[in-house]
Amino acid sequence: MIIDGNNIAGKILKELRKQLVPEKEFAAILVGDDSASLSFLKQKEMAARSLGVKFHLYRFADSLAQVELQKKVRAIYENPDVGAVIIQLPLPQKYDRVAVLNEIGIDKDVDVLNGETSKILAPAAGALQRILQEINFNVVEKDVVIVGSGLLIGRPIADWLMGKARKLTIMNKGGYESSVVRNADLVVSGTGVPRLIKGDDIKNGAVIIDYGYGRDESDTLSGDVDFKSVSRVAGFVTPTPGGTGPIVVAMLFSNFYKLAN
Repeated sequence: MIIDGNNIAGKILKELRKQLVPEKEFAAILVGDDSASLSFLKQKEMAARSLGVKFHLYRFADSLAQVELQKKVRAIYENPDVGAVIIQLPLPQKYDRVAVLNEIGIDKDVDVLNGETSKILAPAAGALQRILQEINFNVVEKDVVIVGSGLLIGRPIADWLMGKARKLTIMNKGGYESSVVRNADLVVSGTGVPRLIKGDDIKNGAVIIDYGYGRDESDTLSGDVDFKSVSRVAGFVTPTPGGTGPIVVAMLFSNFYKLAN
């Protein structure tokens, strides 16, 4: 079955509309002019507007020096009218990402990039938790493979699954082993390598959750999963677009409501 991310995201936003809208601003920072990053931020702005949340996009040129950028991020974080701060990743390569992110304290870090908190889950992990609830999938006594151990997807999801699954295997895109993936009950991928995972790589009835996105040789947007072949074998699979993306955005605002209210 195809997992409808827009439907699940809609449920989350509907739940949030029953709550008090935070008075504080949701601040998003974009450094440079990457078109994909701007597109993702537009999706977040649309979600904010649908909730009545005050959304402010701060755009900075990538000519800023490291220290200057850190000062600007810190100033936004320290603004008492701001309740959440996100930095759209990836940053231009010239910057020390960790140093920039560290300017955001955990009380306004809705992306959960600066340390774990008991109040919220990282949006990708929260999205996975919600998806598994929606399809009634319990990770206990299940074998799970995570493909890609990146900061936004693989790492927080691995942290959340640790101690829950019977067996948890993490592999990077350069060390992809289809024989290992084929034994998994749940496969979570976030490498950005188009169509890395084929139908022959997974076992019948497995749940495949795809966070990846990229453009193939024909410039067509695709996830990590070869959707056509995988959908014939999987029990559940997320499409790209319309899969995990809308849910991650919805969970980002769920985090905002929890921290800012």
